[in-house]
Amino acid sequence: MYSTKKKILKDGNAEPTEFEETVAQNLFDLENTNQELKSDLKDLYINSAIQVDISGNRKAVVIYVPTD
Repeated sequence: MYSTKKKILKDGNAEPTEFEETVAQNLFDLENTNQELKSDLKDLYINSAIQVDISGNRKAVVIYVPTD
């Protein structure tokens, strides 16, 4: 998917996971549907994303972005 490739940059030749592609797709969709956030999200991309369990049977998404 071109849209996810635009929002995810992995080190080397690493392939993104299905979950990372989903997160990247959601960022892409948000950028293209929300005019208030469009300029803020334009240059944002992720390195990776994981889902973790937290208390109370809830889940959180941790998104890694480059520091440069």
